[in-house]
Amino acid sequence: MTPSKIWRVVDVNQIRHIHFGCVAIFSSTRLLIALVKFRPFTTMSEVEVNQWDELSQFLFCKRRFTDPIAKNGAILEVFIFAIGWRKCSTKNEQFGLYGSVRKIENATDEWWNQGCNLSSVGCILSQSLQSFEDNLFQKIENCYNSLGVPSFAQVNHEGNIPTNQGACKFSSALTFTLNEFKNSPHLYKDSSL
Repeated sequence: MTPSKIWRVVDVNQIRHIHFGCVAIFSSTRLLIALVKFRPFTTMSEVEVNQWDELSQFLFCKRRFTDPIAKNGAILEVFIFAIGWRKCSTKNEQFGLYGSVRKIENATDEWWNQGCNLSSVGCILSQSLQSFEDNLFQKIENCYNSLGVPSFAQVNHEGNIPTNQGACKFSSALTFTLNEFKNSPHLYKDSSL
């Protein structure tokens, strides 16, 4: 997401510039909800650029198997998709995978084949988050492990076993957008930018 897209989505009073390429986003009650660090592709190695290319291709293909998230997507006038684990809406179930049964049934083999790429994608995201802020990453990892929450790269979840371990650990779910945010532009008057 580019800085200009963030300005269009979030109330500008909720954004504070930390230093070049890094901003903090706060809720309306002043709680920190995100740290965003922008890094130009020109500063990345060829391996890193290829990893981000792999990630974007994976997410683009994965959207075939899930319906857009209706509530927030409609507010932002954008398609928001999710992959990974979530709390089920079915009574007495703890976890389930995001996905549309109808869409998965129409291409089951392709859905399972894409599952093979989850580990690689999990590594890309994990390494990126760790390079941004290792202390924050460690806190998130500890929280997920204490709750027995699986990594989104797992295709099944059995029991209360800490599963976000190893070099390629990541959160239990990931949301991503396609298409441009269509909210009207905001005027941002923070002179620190």
